[in-house]
Amino acid sequence: MTVDTELLLFLHGLQISHPVSRDPNDLTAYADRYDAMSNALPGPTEPLKVTTRTFTLSVTACGEKASLQARLYLPEGVAQPVLMAYFHGGGWVAGSLASHDALCRQLSADLQVAVASVHVPQAATGFLQPAEQALRVLMTLLKAREKLAVHTTRLLVGGDGSGAHLGLQAAWRLARQNPGSVDAVLAITPLVKPDFNTASYIRCANSLTFSRDDAVRSWQRWLGGRWETWDERLVLLHGNQPIQRPPQVVILAAEHDVAHDDAVALHDWLREAGARCEFYGAPGMVHDFARYQYASRAARRLLLDGLNAFADLAELRPPKDSRAVA
Repeated sequence: MTVDTELLLFLHGLQISHPVSRDPNDLTAYADRYDAMSNALPGPTEPLKVTTRTFTLSVTACGEKASLQARLYLPEGVAQPVLMAYFHGGGWVAGSLASHDALCRQLSADLQVAVASVHVPQAATGFLQPAEQALRVLMTLLKAREKLAVHTTRLLVGGDGSGAHLGLQAAWRLARQNPGSVDAVLAITPLVKPDFNTASYIRCANSLTFSRDDAVRSWQRWLGGRWETWDERLVLLHGNQPIQRPPQVVILAAEHDVAHDDAVALHDWLREAGARCEFYGAPGMVHDFARYQYASRAARRLLLDGLNAFADLAELRPPKDSRAVA
């Protein structure tokens, strides 16, 4: 199994222009490098017909009030589009609204939905506060749909990497409190559980976008040292089965991703619980391939395949045919 040649050449160029920090535990350097590499990503060849505006979400979680930065993407010419709450990745260490701007813009254009990208910062005390904030984000967006001029009875959730983890756990918990409140979840290369000895973790240990060492550092930041905790907010494959009728899920998993096998296990776990879950593998792709879609024609085609599956599951207008991508 080999990484797509076009993508691999681009990644090697990024590695040369943005070398890894000599101190693997320097989280600031890691985040700065992530942002710098994000700024170096190519964009679409033609402008997308999407308008954007920034806003803040005021939420109260764990007894503390917070104003979370958010960005709304609206497809032009679509009246009251369905709303998708989106949580960006970055391994609970890096990532921002800016680092995922191009991806959210493209998701809005492809799916013809309104995307509310929300930045949930990692707390110094670990997972509890951001997990609760993600839940409150969904609850707040439910109430704000009329004000945002979007479809008033539907809500989708999306995310990539650690953001997919945040979105899934929040969607499941919201569905327990308010059945039917979330229609479907798009989980792109999700981080699932802190198990670093699966076949994909070993096979892809030295991945250019998200290595085994990167994953260990990310989970350490998320767990805050609580390696034995099996809280449903903490790991997606916890001891209990999910709620009886969790939202529908589409999982996009990259073949060359340390978290690939965990994504397979998540799919099987959900299906065993009676949930409707579709799994789409991306051969030749690496973790974070969705953000690199403009660097590789194969990455763009595979992302579109996954989005077509999600559009079908969520009863949206399907994106363009991926075979039409040159």
